Amino acid sequence: MRGARNFSDWYERVYPDLHHHGLWLRGGEINTLPPEELARRDFRVLFARLSTYYDTGYSFTHQILYQIASRVPGVYPDLAYLPPRSDEAIFAAGGIPWLIGTQSKLGPDGFDLVGFSNSIVQELANLPTVLAASGIPLSKRERLRRPDAPLLVLGGANALYTSALWSDDPLVDGIFVGESDAAIRRLLEICRDGKRTGLEKGAILERLQEIGGFLEPDRPRRTSKALVWDLNACEPIERAPVPYIEDELGSSHLQISEGCPCFCSFCAESWDRKPYRERTPEVLARQALAAKSAMGLDSIDLYSFNFNMHSGFYRVLWDLVPLFRGIGLKSQRFDLLAHDPQMVEFQHAIEKASITCGLEGVSPRMRRYLHKNLEDGDLHASLEAIFRSNARQLKVFLIATGLEEEQDLVAFEDLLEHLAEIRGAARSGTRVIFSIMPLVRFPWTPLEFEDAPPALALEPILSGVARRVRRAGFEFREAAQLPDYWVSQILVRAADPRVGRALVDAVRETGFVYRGEIPESFRAAFENALSRAGLLPAALLAGHTLGERAEKPWAAIDTRVKSEFLWAEVERARAYKEMDYCLGRSWTRAKCFHCGGCPSKEHVRDIVLARQGRDYGLPEFRERVRAARESQVSVRLLVEVGEKGHGVPRKMVGVSLARAIMLAEPELAESYRGYAGSRWDDGSRRPVWIVGQDAITLLWRRQGLPALEAMLGDPARVVRVDAELSGWARVLGLAPEDWELGEIAIDSPFPWKGDPYLVSLRLSHTKRRTLERVRDPATAEPARPRTWSACATPDMEGAYRYDLAPAAIRRGILRTLTVESRGAGSRITLAPGPKFEVAGFLQNAFALPGRHDWVRIRAVASGRTIPTRPEPSVR
Repeated sequence: MRGARNFSDWYERVYPDLHHHGLWLRGGEINTLPPEELARRDFRVLFARLSTYYDTGYSFTHQILYQIASRVPGVYPDLAYLPPRSDEAIFAAGGIPWLIGTQSKLGPDGFDLVGFSNSIVQELANLPTVLAASGIPLSKRERLRRPDAPLLVLGGANALYTSALWSDDPLVDGIFVGESDAAIRRLLEICRDGKRTGLEKGAILERLQEIGGFLEPDRPRRTSKALVWDLNACEPIERAPVPYIEDELGSSHLQISEGCPCFCSFCAESWDRKPYRERTPEVLARQALAAKSAMGLDSIDLYSFNFNMHSGFYRVLWDLVPLFRGIGLKSQRFDLLAHDPQMVEFQHAIEKASITCGLEGVSPRMRRYLHKNLEDGDLHASLEAIFRSNARQLKVFLIATGLEEEQDLVAFEDLLEHLAEIRGAARSGTRVIFSIMPLVRFPWTPLEFEDAPPALALEPILSGVARRVRRAGFEFREAAQLPDYWVSQILVRAADPRVGRALVDAVRETGFVYRGEIPESFRAAFENALSRAGLLPAALLAGHTLGERAEKPWAAIDTRVKSEFLWAEVERARAYKEMDYCLGRSWTRAKCFHCGGCPSKEHVRDIVLARQGRDYGLPEFRERVRAARESQVSVRLLVEVGEKGHGVPRKMVGVSLARAIMLAEPELAESYRGYAGSRWDDGSRRPVWIVGQDAITLLWRRQGLPALEAMLGDPARVVRVDAELSGWARVLGLAPEDWELGEIAIDSPFPWKGDPYLVSLRLSHTKRRTLERVRDPATAEPARPRTWSACATPDMEGAYRYDLAPAAIRRGILRTLTVESRGAGSRITLAPGPKFEVAGFLQNAFALPGRHDWVRIRAVASGRTIPTRPEPSVR
């Protein structure tokens, strides 16, 4: 776009001082588009998160959005995140917009569309700040008048609960509610085509009305949430960006189901994502293998609200075990464990050592109010199974409703006592952690009709539960603070535009930015702003009737669940009664309760007739797991790491290497087992600040070794691997057994000031002038020698050799060291010892203009031997 501001030069000036040296803003992650695509694609969309890179970079939503958009012809997607707290001042000093593309470094005026992905309600507090800090008007009317302002559309998991944004002049131009990949593609196509034909932004918004789930918050219409009925046909994550987040490298999401068949009265996800849908095991196996190849995976996280509900769960486990070293399993239901206690043993077999379950209600009475379908007998049976499996950790989530009475807390004490007895009888060392959070009553759940208690009414319940948990000898964590509860509850049921305006006023007055917790000071400021607007907290926390619901703003968005069904459920909850849920299970006969969520009789049939079966036993499964693990061997590959690998975790290079091999040689995909380390990876998970040669160890199943060695012995096939590596590295071959790091050449723009550092390391030496030429790290050729006459002072010019004393060499840090001054900079060659630390050397051996400028120095490693042919290096 003409006149768009590009902040690449600013980034190059300041990145050393940014959080993690600007890695979150660097761009260039695996599977992002190459820079030249920016000029080739005429429509630009910025997917923005209202939380930081390290909080949301691995999220399912952000990854799938980028993948979908990158496949739409003519669309260039980019990503943006909330700047870390420590970077706010740097952004302000440079006048940098918070909405900045991590790939292109373009500000918001460089994009045609900004898509906000809003995952939780508290993030809405960041929206006015992000817009203001990016030079974007908070007024929709003004934005539509300005040609440099992009369209703003908000979506994400919380989009259904953003009625606080609905007003006659809203913060965003459109809201999209839904998870349909087809609808997202269509939204991008309409915007792209509108730009190409010269449509005004208002006309583009008008055309977007054809998409289910889209509305303009200043003139909302009745619409239905955009859903995916056939999950098998929905686009899975398979070639999504791989973020620079060490803990998540080599891992991704495999969505096995969508929605939930249960009727938990409190659960927004259960109600706004009906009906329950599953991907079949056959489809999942294909998708998992495709993602493994394209993203360099060795672990897969099953993405689902409750993974142990999937009718094909055991078949999915069976299929994934040979493909992945790790299988991530998140939350599961207690009642399913009670009726299939051996399920815990299957999880334990794949080293699922931490079990997470939602108990929610502190007593049977409260669990009936919350519609958990969990009686004490089932609960005790599931707990016994968990402790018998000797799980390392059990996390139990509780909810404080505000309705708890003394009888409920007494029942909770009894449960804790029984829990201790069960654990003791099983002689289990399982660590048990309870956490509790106040209940937020969301729209489109049965409890939307209920009064929400004031925050102070919840305090005795929270403290009472915490006290009892600790007294019983278990651990307690508070999952959410009361200010978070209060602000969230006011926002999700906002039915008056003054609520949104009060939120903006409170943010302006306090400068508050949400970063995981809402302080009491902001809650008070928000309450004061509401009062000034004539809104009373008691009225905003009050529930409503079925008749009044029709006038609520969120009623305009149809989730297909009948309002009358929600009302019947809240009446049942008020009576502390519950009914079964509609998913078929082996021990009960399920039926349809006609909630309205299913679009057809076929969907009803699939849910009601579902049965979770298993056609193999635990011994067979354990043997399958054992065979997969024992078949894996270490293969050390010699590579030349490129500039992309500078300053990132070395595992990122390992993942890119594995990915390239699997894409170039598809038959090797099933055999890959993971990244095991490298010469420069000390296990600390810190970025590595050296490029050049490295020996990277990958794990492979033994049966794949002949194909791997054949590939490495064929130069043409290695070239295909290098092409897939796209500059991350270049494959040199199997690392010989005797390969070791030989030399490091360092090219620094800063002068050498390392003598005191050597003294601090107790490296006694003799410093000698020398005519020896220092190797140029860029070409590996000897640099032009300097004449003695050019050496003005010992510190500023000339070449020096540091002859280390034998005792110094035995310290294992350096073997040799030569320094040559080059104008304002210097070039160093050294032979490292096993204890040499690259980062420490770069930080302390040079006269740095800024404390973090050492990251600008380039160090290149070379080995003592380079293989001329493949040689065995398999352990």
